[in-house]
Amino acid sequence: MKMIILLLPFFLLGCATLFVPQELSENYALLPGVECDAPEAVDGNMNTISNSSRIIISLPERKSISRIIIYNTNISDFVVYEYLGKDGAWKIIKSARGNTESKIVINTQVTTDKIRLFVSDVSGARFVQVTRNDRGLLQEVDAKQNKPEIQEIELYGFVNKVGTTNSKTPIF
Repeated sequence: MKMIILLLPFFLLGCATLFVPQELSENYALLPGVECDAPEAVDGNMNTISNSSRIIISLPERKSISRIIIYNTNISDFVVYEYLGKDGAWKIIKSARGNTESKIVINTQVTTDKIRLFVSDVSGARFVQVTRNDRGLLQEVDAKQNKPEIQEIELYGFVNKVGTTNSKTPIF
């Protein structure tokens, strides 16, 4: 019984650290040294648009990523991958079909230095042109293929929310 009483404060202190309030980190995609094959997707400006259907964001070091936010105007079908650290080895974080959200929020828990977005379809009307070939047969031609419109991709982790204490205020 004495042992339980002696260990109780350590147990309670340990549990208290498990429930430390957390908040989102800074946007990792805006850190110095980040490389992206579509820089307009990670420039912090919602007015720039990337039309790329494949975007890879390379962080300068591995980070624990808890939330990915993709701002877009027309992404319908997409897949988001994490890089596993081996050349060409990727793992799916999230895939979706029929998305209608302009702000896609993906809650996850991965540790990586690269994130890849692949857009396989977009919403919006496509203009179909009908033509005759040399034998008089009708052909349908997708004359205008809509392109993805990605405004911004943000990557966040969690950081412990540290409260400040006044040194004149008693702790207990």
